[in-house]
Amino acid sequence: MELQRYHPLASVQEAANLYNRYQAGAGFRVYVRDRTNLVMPMLALIVLGAVTTTAGTVVGLAGARAYLMLFVLLLAPFVIVGSLLVQAYLFFGWLENRALAKGLKHALEREGPVKRWLRKNLRAQMGKFPPVPWIFAAAFLLAPLLMTAAVLPKIAVALVAVYAGAIVLFARLDD
Repeated sequence: MELQRYHPLASVQEAANLYNRYQAGAGFRVYVRDRTNLVMPMLALIVLGAVTTTAGTVVGLAGARAYLMLFVLLLAPFVIVGSLLVQAYLFFGWLENRALAKGLKHALEREGPVKRWLRKNLRAQMGKFPPVPWIFAAAFLLAPLLMTAAVLPKIAVALVAVYAGAIVLFARLDD
């Protein structure tokens, strides 16, 4: 059963199910609508991160090699769309879990040491993160981030730090 969850088609089906739950479930939709002032900056960050890592991938793969430029430019739309979709799936899956926890008035999983530290020291209730579609995350998030880090390491580190800070800030402002 665990292997099936990480199967690419199961991940695509789970993303479609998340969209359907958003459309059909009033609680999740209202939760997102009530937090539009927090969700919109996160979506802008997702777009900025996808564009940055796609640009880093283009520069990292093609660089000064003109013969690779056409291939890399044809690859770029797949990288940016894939990155946007994976990040949106993870973000909205996390929001769905937060909406469920608030609706049920309790946490959906046991709190680990990192989440406990964030809750006590930063007053950020992180909640449960969705299962990561590892194949898609590796192809559209980790690989482009590593290629960006190879070309511009400071940009890659800053991007990771901004993402982590944004998630913690969202959790803190949402409570």
